[in-house]
Amino acid sequence: MKILAAIDQSEYATLVLTKAMKLAAQEGAALTALTVSNAPYTNLYLGEISGEFLDKMREGVQKTVSRAQEQAKAAGAKVDVVVEESPSAADAIVKYAEKNKIDLIVIGNKGAGAVERFLIGSVSSQVVTHAPCSVLVVKK
Repeated sequence: MKILAAIDQSEYATLVLTKAMKLAAQEGAALTALTVSNAPYTNLYLGEISGEFLDKMREGVQKTVSRAQEQAKAAGAKVDVVVEESPSAADAIVKYAEKNKIDLIVIGNKGAGAVERFLIGSVSSQVVTHAPCSVLVVKK
């Protein structure tokens, strides 16, 4: 079995990874934590932006990777941490799951309001809709 934990830069990602590590241990599954960087695509949305802003975005992604590695080490778990670059986190998660024959995606839900969901949709909603496998949405 292969489990994919979709994590972002929020503190909420810690809950997602904790749940995924527990499931992986119970099932004897391989676990990958995936975070998505959209830094290379930011100009598409915002126009020309400063290198300093892009550096901060990349720094945030690196902090996410480091935090996941530290959390896994503290729990004594084996977790491969992967960074994908994409303008859409949901698309990157779904494509990674398809390409790597993932059996379960574990993702968080921050509880976007009705207006936000209507206007942009949430990453977790998009992943649930388009994933090639089962999806576990972790809520607080």
